[in-house]
Amino acid sequence: MNQFNQQLQAAKHKQRLFYLGVFVTFLISAFIVMSVILASRGTRIEISPEDAVPISTVKVHQGIAIFMGETLYSISPTPAIFVSADGFKPVTQQLNSKDFGKILSVTLQPLPARLELTTNISDDKTSWHIDGEKLAIAASFNYELDAGDHEITVLHPYYQTTSLPVSLSRGELFKNEIELTPVDGSLTINTAPNTAHIFINAIDMGTSPQTLSLQGGSHEVSVSLDNYETINDTIEISLTKPDTNRNYRLELKKAAVQVSLQPKGGTLTLDGITANNTDKLAVKSSTKHQLTYAKPGYFSQSKTFKLAADESLKLTFNLEKEMGKVDIESSPAAQVKIDGKNVGTTPLQLSLQAINHTVTLSKQGYRSVSKHVTPSSSSNKKISVSLIPEKQAQLQESPQYYKHKAGGRLKLYKPNEQFTMGAKRSELGQRANEFIKKVKLNKAFYAGINEVTYAEYKQFDPSKQGDAKKPVTSVSWIEAALFCNWLSQQEGLPPVYQITNNRLQRINSNSNGYRLLTEGEWEWLARKSGKAQQTVFVWGNDRVIPKQAINIADESARGKVKNFVPKYTDGYSQTAPVGSFSQEKSGLYDQGGNVSEWTHDSYSIVPPKSGKVFQNPFDLSVNNSHVVKGANWRSGSITELRPSYREGLTAGRDDLGFRVSRYVYGEI
Repeated sequence: MNQFNQQLQAAKHKQRLFYLGVFVTFLISAFIVMSVILASRGTRIEISPEDAVPISTVKVHQGIAIFMGETLYSISPTPAIFVSADGFKPVTQQLNSKDFGKILSVTLQPLPARLELTTNISDDKTSWHIDGEKLAIAASFNYELDAGDHEITVLHPYYQTTSLPVSLSRGELFKNEIELTPVDGSLTINTAPNTAHIFINAIDMGTSPQTLSLQGGSHEVSVSLDNYETINDTIEISLTKPDTNRNYRLELKKAAVQVSLQPKGGTLTLDGITANNTDKLAVKSSTKHQLTYAKPGYFSQSKTFKLAADESLKLTFNLEKEMGKVDIESSPAAQVKIDGKNVGTTPLQLSLQAINHTVTLSKQGYRSVSKHVTPSSSSNKKISVSLIPEKQAQLQESPQYYKHKAGGRLKLYKPNEQFTMGAKRSELGQRANEFIKKVKLNKAFYAGINEVTYAEYKQFDPSKQGDAKKPVTSVSWIEAALFCNWLSQQEGLPPVYQITNNRLQRINSNSNGYRLLTEGEWEWLARKSGKAQQTVFVWGNDRVIPKQAINIADESARGKVKNFVPKYTDGYSQTAPVGSFSQEKSGLYDQGGNVSEWTHDSYSIVPPKSGKVFQNPFDLSVNNSHVVKGANWRSGSITELRPSYREGLTAGRDDLGFRVSRYVYGEI
């Protein structure tokens, strides 16, 4: 090798030594770094309970990690370990960065022991107890429990109680069949008469009286004696009652009675007890009995007899009709029907069979009366009736309040007084059309407690939109009348208004269907009903309006209406839900405000006849213009606030509604 090659070879060797030095340095540095990392991530695994530690095994379940002694060193960010020990439930636990460099506690739960127990009997009455606690009632018992010492107790109603102490290891399966010993008991039987044969579970055990030894359980007992009915019984010999006594009284065998009955359909009694089978009756032998046959409208018959065992007897009953007299009278004289058949006019004396009869007395214009009477041959019966007019009867039957089909409530009024409609010229705010008119009301009627609401009106006209609790407005008089007719139809009442093509044709004055209040009724309710004296305003005679009395043009309407009431605030700028204000003396709401109201009457400016008293005025005229009464949320003048104020309108407004009314009865 020349000198040049030797130098080249030396240079290559020096280069290899350099690279080797760099590589070793890298390995040492990497080792140091890894050692620092592993040392910082070392996690000590601590296992409990103590008796699990010697037999436990810990393995890496997930990730890159190694165990050195009891410490886990992991490169993976989330390693998992698997811990197991004989007799304990294995645990898989995952670590995270917070666990590294700390002590990780792993608690192993001991495996439970398991019982599989049976007995030498197979029914489901066995009761299983462990350490005094009742756990099951069954033929067999499978149960898991903690290892240790326990006491098993087995109870059965027909067997002696058995207890078994056991010491169980973790995860142990304990199987056993427990032998139960039957309870020893006795059955004492006495009979009257004696010497009856005794059978226990179909085995002849001799004659009574006798005491028998029996084991626990349910036993069938049969006691028999010639000419006597056999007695069958079930008794139990149990742990709580091993000794049982029975005293049997035997009854002689039955005799038989065949019965023939005329007429059919009556009631047959044997010794005072109703006999359901009337063809052949079984009766006690050697005993006196009484059979009685009775039917309404006939005289009853009774027969007595006494029969030997197995003897038969035939008996016939043929009843005789019973008649009685009935006197019938009434005031006034009336037509009489007996069980729906006309028999004449009162007074009457009739001979009727002694059964329940329905007697009906009727007269045109009066309420019919029905009475029930059962005549008797021993005494005369009398029916005396005072008929009352139909109108009076309907009034007596009418409730003080009720709810109509659309949901509104009405109150009953029974006026019987005279009052004055209108106002004198001297009254402040009086208008020329408020004519003085003497009116007497004495015909009972109902009035709506509130004005008709949108919720009620929409049931008649679904297209009408508005707040359900507020009074419906912007309806014409015809629309209000049509609503009344619809409501009458819903309740089967004759309509008041005959309307064709939205035009009023005639008014039925004989109807008790729904209608609008007459002007007289409206003003009487507002000014007189519930008050000692007639008043100028709904609330009284004082011009100062009480708080929360009415919904009118208050302070909030200043600048929006021509007139408003200063220093009064009702809380509503327009209409309010019905019933929002104080109830008026009449029992109604909102006659003094909220919305004005259509009335039944046609509008007229013809003064009434002076001095005449109008009794229950009911306008029958057919006009386009109708009377509007009452103030509304736009009203702010003393003229409009007075109930005597009246208008004549043909069309609806957004401050005009209505309330319904009806007579208690029509013309009869």
